[in-house]
Amino acid sequence: MSQASATNLARLWGVVRDNKAYRRLFAANLVSQLGDWFSTVALFSLMLELTGRGESVALVLVCHLMPMFFAGPIAGVVADRFDRRFILVAADLSRALVVLGFLLIRKPEHAVIAYALVATRSVFTAFFEPAQQATFPNLVDAKDLVVASALENSVWATTLALGSALGGILMLYAGRPAIFVINAGTYLCSALLLRGLPDRVARAKVEEKTVRPPGWRSALGITDFLEGLRYLGENARVRALVLAKGGFGLTLGGVLVLLAFFGEKVFVEAGQMGIPMLWTARGIGSFVGPFIAWRLGGDSPPALRRGVTIAFGLVCLSYLLFARAPTLLLAAPVLMIANSGGSILWTYASSIQALIVPDALRGRVAAADMGWMTLTMASSDLLTGHLVDAGVPPRWLMAGCGLVAIVPITYWIMAQRHFRDPLLTTAQAQAQA
Repeated sequence: MSQASATNLARLWGVVRDNKAYRRLFAANLVSQLGDWFSTVALFSLMLELTGRGESVALVLVCHLMPMFFAGPIAGVVADRFDRRFILVAADLSRALVVLGFLLIRKPEHAVIAYALVATRSVFTAFFEPAQQATFPNLVDAKDLVVASALENSVWATTLALGSALGGILMLYAGRPAIFVINAGTYLCSALLLRGLPDRVARAKVEEKTVRPPGWRSALGITDFLEGLRYLGENARVRALVLAKGGFGLTLGGVLVLLAFFGEKVFVEAGQMGIPMLWTARGIGSFVGPFIAWRLGGDSPPALRRGVTIAFGLVCLSYLLFARAPTLLLAAPVLMIANSGGSILWTYASSIQALIVPDALRGRVAAADMGWMTLTMASSDLLTGHLVDAGVPPRWLMAGCGLVAIVPITYWIMAQRHFRDPLLTTAQAQAQA
C-alpha cells in the first residue's frame, strides 16, 4: 500500500475512531437505512405481485417523494428553529410505528394502504433529513468534511448493497412480514443512538442574537421560510448546487422505476432475486465511487467541482450502456459505474454546500435541496411508470433517462462562472482555522 493510500485510510478511520458524536450518527444511519432497504425490496416485489403493473412501483416512489416536497419548507424552518436532536428521535419513533402498518397489506385492494403508509412515513422522513443534514457539519472539523461526507455516503451505499441482498434472502426464507418488523426495530435502535448526541448539535448556531418580528407570519415560520428563499436567490453558487443536484432527479426517478421492472420482467433468468441483485449493484457502485474520486482527485474546491462534472458524464454514459445490456450479469457492472457517478455527484456537491452555507440556514437550504430533488424524481417516476404501462420498451426508456442527464450537465458547466471568485476557498480556509 502506498504512503498516500495509508494516509487516506488513516484519515477515514480517524474520523470514526476519534469522534464519539459522529460515531453515533454513523451507527444510527447504518442501522435504520439497512432496515429501509429490506422493506424497499419487499414492498416493490409485493406491489408488482399484487397489481402486476409497473405504475404501482412508480406510485410507491411518488408517495415517498411528494410529501417530502410539500413538507420540506416547514421541515427546514423547524430544523433551524427547534431542537434538532429531538426532531431526529421523534421522526425515528414515528417511522417505527408507521412501518408496522405494511403488515396489513395482503390483497390487491390493499394497495391503497401501502400508498398511504409510504406517504405518512415520508412526512416524518421530511423532518428527519433536513435536521440530520444541518447537524452533520457540526460534528466534524471542516478539514475532514469531505472525508466524513464520503463516509456518510458509504453508509447509504453499504446498506443499499447489503440491505438489498439480505432483503432478498429474508424475503425467500422468512417472508415479507418479518422484513417489515425488522425495519421497525431498526428505527427504534436508531432513535436510541441519536438520543445520545451532544447538546452542541441541538440548535442552530447564530452569530448574532436573532430578534424575530412580531406577528403571525413570524410565529408560523413564514418569515424564516422567506429568509431561506432570499438566501438562495442571492447566492448563485448555492443555487447552482441545489438546481444541479435536483436535476439529477430527472434521471434517477425514472431509473428507479425501470430497475424494478428490469429485475422482475426483463432479466427473468434471475427470478425473484432480480430486483435485489440490481439494487445490490447500485450499492456497491455508490460505495466505491466517492472514495476512488477522492483518492484520485483530492478534496480541494476545484477538484470537488470537477468531480461533479465528471460524475454527470458517467451517469449519462452508463445508463445508455445499461439500456443495451442483454443480461443481468452484464447490466450489473454498468449499473455500478452509473451509481458511482451519482454518488460522487451527491457527495461532492453536498460537501461544497456544507462549506459555504451558514449553520443558521442549513436546515432551510437542505429542505429546498430535498424538495427540488423530490419534485424532479416524482415527475420522472410518474412519466416513466405511465410509459412502461403504455407499452414503450423499457430499454428505450432507460436510454432516455441517460440522455436527460445532459440537461443538468449543461447547466452545471454554465454555472461554473459563479465559482471563479476566491470566496469558496476563503470560506474553507476560515472554517479550518
